[in-house]
Amino acid sequence: MKLIPTYQMETPPERAMEWRDFEHLILSKWEELLNRTPVPTEPDMQEFLERYPSMVPCAYNIQRFKNGPRLESGHLPWMNGLISQPVLPSFHHHIPDFMWLSRNSARLEPVLIEIEAPSKRWWKANGDPTADLTQALGQITRWKTWFEDSVNVIKFKEMYGLEWGETVKRQFKPSYLLIYGREVEANSKPDLIGQRSHLAEADVDIMTYDRLYPDPRALQQVCMKVKIDKGETVFKAISVPATMTLKPSLARYRSRLSGLEEAINSNKHISPKRKEFLIRRLPYWNEWLKSPEKGIVIGGDEE
Repeated sequence: MKLIPTYQMETPPERAMEWRDFEHLILSKWEELLNRTPVPTEPDMQEFLERYPSMVPCAYNIQRFKNGPRLESGHLPWMNGLISQPVLPSFHHHIPDFMWLSRNSARLEPVLIEIEAPSKRWWKANGDPTADLTQALGQITRWKTWFEDSVNVIKFKEMYGLEWGETVKRQFKPSYLLIYGREVEANSKPDLIGQRSHLAEADVDIMTYDRLYPDPRALQQVCMKVKIDKGETVFKAISVPATMTLKPSLARYRSRLSGLEEAINSNKHISPKRKEFLIRRLPYWNEWLKSPEKGIVIGGDEE
């Protein structure tokens, strides 16, 4: 391997939006959505989170060590993106709303996420969980049961391209997240706060919409959908962040995404000049990947 970079960086006419500006923009829009009248629906939340995937938790693991603190990975999620309405092969019931394919050096951890409307209540008057909450947790149980079948796990890995190299040797352990209701109602009765912690199992987390916050590590993460086309898995980008840059270290993920140009063009927070630059440079990085001599990649290089 050559000990020098083989790629050529280009200075863009405009830099990407800074993270602190993007974070402020997201939080402003989030506050407006959560507190609006009429109250937002589940489709409203789905649309917002697709546009701003940095708001969706658990890209870097959900599993805990002996019920202790969450052990987060230093690895990017697979394809460096959030998958909206992911397909589970041969599963014919309600699919997840979102999924991260989290990973670390020892584990592959699909994080399947169910969201419900913020207006849904946690508790009945007698202190029992509401039917809506019970139903949402029941949906997670269906996904867990599906993954207990080893044939389903094999099909899942094949579909998402997780059958290669060291990935095969990693422990495969799905986890689950339910985003449900608002904090003020979930904690409205002090005697029920302890009961809330017993609703979830070790591999399931439940949180309210009030706990969601933009993750600065997600400044390059896209949101995508997946489908099978002529026997091949296709990952299609449906949104990119305004903080997106072109980095040689991410080129192999970006090259597998269809729809990137459309996603860039549809982002209202990216200027026309920057859109033109990003779209023009995408083919260059795809061609660079085909080179047999890629040389070293300098981690901080971006344009």
